[in-house]
Amino acid sequence: MRIEEILDCEELSSLQRKILWIARFSWAFVAMEIIIISFTLSLFTKIFNLKGFEIGLLASASLIGNIIGAVIFGGIGDKVGRRPLFQITLLWYSIFTALTSLSNTFYELVILRILAGIGLGGMLVIDPALLSEFLPPKKRGRLMVSLDLFWPIGSFIALLLAYLFLESFNGNWRGLFLAAAFPAFMVALFRLIVPETPFFLAKIGKIEVAASILTKLTGRNIEANSITFAVEEEGSYSELFTFYKRRVIAMLAAWMSLNYTYYGLFLWLPTALNILALYGNNIWFFLVLAFLFQIPGYLSAMFLVEKWGRKSTLTVYLLMSGITGITMALTTNNVLLFTMSMLLVSFFNLGAWGSVYPFTSELFPTKLRGKSFGLAEGTGKVIAVLGPLIFGALYEITGVVTIPLMVTMTIAIVGSIIILIFAPETKKLVFD
Repeated sequence: MRIEEILDCEELSSLQRKILWIARFSWAFVAMEIIIISFTLSLFTKIFNLKGFEIGLLASASLIGNIIGAVIFGGIGDKVGRRPLFQITLLWYSIFTALTSLSNTFYELVILRILAGIGLGGMLVIDPALLSEFLPPKKRGRLMVSLDLFWPIGSFIALLLAYLFLESFNGNWRGLFLAAAFPAFMVALFRLIVPETPFFLAKIGKIEVAASILTKLTGRNIEANSITFAVEEEGSYSELFTFYKRRVIAMLAAWMSLNYTYYGLFLWLPTALNILALYGNNIWFFLVLAFLFQIPGYLSAMFLVEKWGRKSTLTVYLLMSGITGITMALTTNNVLLFTMSMLLVSFFNLGAWGSVYPFTSELFPTKLRGKSFGLAEGTGKVIAVLGPLIFGALYEITGVVTIPLMVTMTIAIVGSIIILIFAPETKKLVFD
């Protein structure tokens, strides 16, 4: 039997459930680390006398590290295995997040944020690869998408820590970064129970060890001589761009617009609200609502991708996040309307994220799926870096936050239109 067939059980084993939950909590820390800087931008602006572009650079520093880490660790993971890097990347992030608390200058802060981001970038490619190789194929898609449900949870943890250290402890940003590093370090210890994946073990010829791991994963006695390791046919980038050009355009539009709008908006959100001075001491309560609204947005999209279809859900949610975002930018004098529009931006933006994964995975045949996801993630993260930088530059040039807000959310509308024109509906899409 092939490893895929051996893993294809109806119920998850105890070990598979543990690995899944470890990956979910780790994913929450990725979100927490990326978003936590947004709560300190106003404080660092005063401490280091930062301008708009410098604020954007600080907001993007971790994302720059993400790109570097994804390239470095992604290549190494295919050579040395998933498990070693699964242990190293979270520990790397934890150490450099803790060291961030020792920064004394703006550039020290930026460099340490980049270094912490390198660990996160490794997690972004290693964690999904490792998890996918432990899960039953029939349940893999839904369970992989469940990782993203822990993204808003991580953002919410970041908000609670920021309130505790910046509000209750009078701007203690050093304590904030130390506190952010500690739970990630504890989860890194739990990751030690995760074995190497049977796919990688079989790939390097350790069939006996792969059989032992499969026995633990399935609860059945798997003999080494019963395993057939099949390598999937490889596709090429030329095939991707030759035969599926329109779908590539739609895929890139989805990932670029989502990354630009999410990071451009949410990494600047606390600073923008301080500039607008709409909420006073109630800003923390508003931010709690903004992050909480992401969760039903995501859950509703998980339901609608089956009822409406992948393309329809992604297009509608992306379009609505743009429309409500522009409404938010234009109604800053009306606190109630601003609040409602901002909550809807959170709802629709996370809903779009919830639908982009099944949409992307079904656009292309199996042999091109890995390359298409790699292209989407890589391009998306480059654009994610530009979002906060361009937001900061526009704010510095114009002196108001309404213009960068409108530009950022217009990108979502443009992305939804491109998807509508170029993409097919992927639900039940059949390849020849």
